[in-house]
Amino acid sequence: MSEKELIQGCIHNDRKCQEHLYKLYFHKMMTMCMKYTRDEDKALQILNDGFLKVFQKVSSFRSEGSFEGWIRKIMVNAALLRY
Repeated sequence: MSEKELIQGCIHNDRKCQEHLYKLYFHKMMTMCMKYTRDEDKALQILNDGFLKVFQKVSSFRSEGSFEGWIRKIMVNAALLRY
């Protein structure tokens, strides 16, 4: 499944696309969240808060940069909001 298809699926609340996207970016985003806290449970909370925001706002992604960069920005904001 291409990134574009994943994005479209997530826009239409396709749970399989959301799960695939979560699994695709989990490791990279979890690693990033761990930089904000050394507690794995807190990092997982940040990650999940971030992914909820990703799924809520995915229709606002405008392809003006990388999708991964867009997700990363949301994760950073989720971490900053937590602390």
